[in-house]
Amino acid sequence: MSETTATDLAFLMTVAPFSELNHATVAALLPQCQAQHFSAGEPLGEFTPSGQHGLFIIHSGQVQLADRQGQALETRGCGEVFGHAILFEQAPDQGAVDYIAIAETAGDGIFVPAAQLQALTEQHPVMAQFVSQRAGDRLRAMAARETGALSDLALRSPITARPTDSIQAAAQLMAQHQVSSLPIVDEEGLVGILTDRDLRKRVVAAGQSVDAPVSQVMTAQPRAINMAAQIDDALMMMLESGIHHLPVLDAQQQLAAVVSAGDLLRAQAPSPLKLVRDIQRADSADMVATLSRRAPSVLAALCRQGSEVIEVGRIASVLTDAATRRLLALAEAELGPAPMAYSWLAFGSQARMEQGLVTDQDNGLLLADEPDEAASAYFLQLATKVCDGLNDCGYVYCSGDVMAMKRWRMSLKAWRRVFDQWMREPEPQSIMNCSIFFDQRCVSGDQALAATLQKQVLAQAKESRIFLRFLAAESSKHTPPLGLFNRFLQEERAGEGRGINLKKRGVLPIVDLARVRALEGGLEAVHTEARIRAAAEAGIMNADDADDLVHALRFIGNIRLKHQVNCLEQGVTPNHLVDPDTLSGLHQRYLRSAFGIVRQAHKALAQRYQL
Repeated sequence: MSETTATDLAFLMTVAPFSELNHATVAALLPQCQAQHFSAGEPLGEFTPSGQHGLFIIHSGQVQLADRQGQALETRGCGEVFGHAILFEQAPDQGAVDYIAIAETAGDGIFVPAAQLQALTEQHPVMAQFVSQRAGDRLRAMAARETGALSDLALRSPITARPTDSIQAAAQLMAQHQVSSLPIVDEEGLVGILTDRDLRKRVVAAGQSVDAPVSQVMTAQPRAINMAAQIDDALMMMLESGIHHLPVLDAQQQLAAVVSAGDLLRAQAPSPLKLVRDIQRADSADMVATLSRRAPSVLAALCRQGSEVIEVGRIASVLTDAATRRLLALAEAELGPAPMAYSWLAFGSQARMEQGLVTDQDNGLLLADEPDEAASAYFLQLATKVCDGLNDCGYVYCSGDVMAMKRWRMSLKAWRRVFDQWMREPEPQSIMNCSIFFDQRCVSGDQALAATLQKQVLAQAKESRIFLRFLAAESSKHTPPLGLFNRFLQEERAGEGRGINLKKRGVLPIVDLARVRALEGGLEAVHTEARIRAAAEAGIMNADDADDLVHALRFIGNIRLKHQVNCLEQGVTPNHLVDPDTLSGLHQRYLRSAFGIVRQAHKALAQRYQL
């Protein structure tokens, strides 16, 4: 060993996790480290999870990690590390394993002694995360950041009324304090809320006596949120419920404040709340399209402000839902009332509420009865108007024709026959269809009708073991992009460049696996994270493995989302190809860990179905 140099300092500042530390910290550390040269075939150490080991950073050459029997596990090269026993994992659920390090070629590196490494982990959380025992733990630590809590907003104490107060007294109180909503409380706590809209619709328009108790016109048992929740949580609750005032509760579940759409408009600009409201009021399909084309920039702004992939995916889907519902309403206003009850179904990522900045459309119509010729013509016109309108909005036509304007307009009985055939006689095309159609959600229309179809399909899928085996086999084709020695596998696409396809090889392997697990248990959840959580609760997946998989999904999804935002800012159509060289060394290492978790989850699925 020899002393380190200024060149070593410059190099170390490029290597994760040291690249995440400030220059002064690394400069102070370096004199306590040793430069080391090694020859081909030289043993470089034996490592155990319980041992106190230092960390070796490879500057040049290659080092092979092998098990005690000499079986090669992985080869690492310039910019990679080994030494701390837990930095090699055979499987996320096994944590660290014993291994030995042997130089494959001559080279050199920098060695951080165990004492200095321990001091770093105690002083710098990023180091502690990096040497955490499990990949899932590292990803959880990366996700433990806050995106802005409601408590950060300047919410004033609420003005309240009692349910026995008169409507006139409540209205006077609202006017006196210049508030647009009034929480209604009794001895037990929050029991209702009165808003300007309630006064217009339920009092003035309905001719209600202002002497009546406010309990007759308030919204009873309103949705509420905890003060510790994130701003994004409040935003999603408002978007999903179509409300503009949300009571906020303290740790004792007592009313602490009311957050309004205006509060969130000020906290987040531009706001998806305003965009949804404008879409709902659009008086033409052209106006719906003009407004909806603002969605990618609104979503990108949310990402820049700290919103992560789960929240952005939900909000993106709410925006698509709003455009779909408005287009349906405009089409019905032109064509007249529908001849029978129907459900407009979203499939794929919209159904899962996992859309990105750009997406195509996947949809269908579920009809209550077998349509006659006139009803068939009506629903074809309706579907065509909506699908054409969605395409104008930027939700381009599905390349596989999975749209209500094509063949996917059927009665409940017809849909059941289609699903039944897919499950009784699984073949490549039907299995591919299932990866789209088993992710379904009613966007508009008869919710009970859609729930009936979903319940029947789930019950049959749960009992169709051969079908599930075919579906599991198909899902195993979407594998994480890790090749020999854990190198990233990249692909090249015309006009998009070269990189890791984080949709096909990152997100979809988890989406596919979660779908199989949900169908296996007959679980109603559609959102991928909800499916994984539900599978764990049902005992279908190990709870720790499921939590690891959720955080792998979030980590991969966040990298993909930020890449798409960067594309948008550069005037390029967002795609899924991420150049790993644009990621920090730390994020590259964590991305490998995330892919490793996915790979192990797929191995467990393959073992279950004996693939």
